[in-house]
Order: sequence, then C-alpha cells, then structure tokens
Amino acid sequence: MRRTTTSLLALVLTSGILVTGCSASTLDGSSLQDKITTQLGEQIGGTWTVVCPEAEPLKTGATFTCTATDSSGVAQTVNVTQSDDQGNITWEIPATDLDTLTLESGVTDELAKQVGGTWTVVCPKGIAIENGATFTCDATSADGQTETVNVTQTDDQGNVTWELAS
Repeated sequence: MRRTTTSLLALVLTSGILVTGCSASTLDGSSLQDKITTQLGEQIGGTWTVVCPEAEPLKTGATFTCTATDSSGVAQTVNVTQSDDQGNITWEIPATDLDTLTLESGVTDELAKQVGGTWTVVCPKGIAIENGATFTCDATSADGQTETVNVTQTDDQGNVTWELAS
C-alpha cells in the first residue's frame, strides 16, 4: 500500500495586537492578558485566564511566554513575539497533539482512492507530537473489511507517513 505524508498540527492560534505600557517603553502585561483572553474566547470559545509578565521591554523580535488556563484548569503556553518596538505583538498557542481528525479524514479519502469503497478510520486521540513516534489506527470498509493503519511521525512539526499493515 502506498505511503502518504500528512501535516497534522492540532491547535495553533495566532493573533496580532498592539499593547504598550504607560511609559511607552514596555508592554503592559495587564492589557496584554486582557486582549489575549478576549481573543482566545473569540477564536475557540470558553472562559480563559491569561497570566503574562507584568512589563516587558519593547524590543523588535523579543519573545516571552504567558500562560492561558481554561475553565477546566487545563493550562496552555502562549508564545508571544514582539513584531516591532511600538508594542505590536503576535501570539500563538503551539500545537502539542496531532490533529487526528485530519489524519482520519485523509486516510479515509486515500483508502477510497487506493482500495475503493467507503471507509471509516478511527485513530487514538491525544497523540503527542514526537518525531519518530508510531501508533496505529483502525480502518473499516462499508462491507466489513478491516485494516490496521501504521502511522509514523516524521518530524516534530506534526507530519506523518502511514501505510496499511497488511
């Protein structure tokens, strides 16, 4: 069976905002927290609490992290990068798990092309992105044929290859 490569980053949110402090030489941590909290709610929903450093010096390209915690207590690292020395920043929550829904969809489509028929593919959820890690998914055709799909992560960016075990 042919191998297929897929990029599967789960959640990477990015956004740009302008946040400067009173002296205009630092980023205002409180204002930054409020803006990221609002944008998280708009982009993925839910209730969030964001904690950032109180004040960061304005410097183009400087980076720092904040912590975003959802209402269930799950914390995410927020990577913040200063776009310029005027208080413009971008932020992102880097993906830590593979997007297995995209993998399932891609394998389903490829099996239909390669083998024919209608397929359902089920992969484990919560697979951490880790170069070289392997796992299996279960594929079932509409007529009851079952296959094991061997998946290998090819880098630390969420790219994978897969092939049928048989």
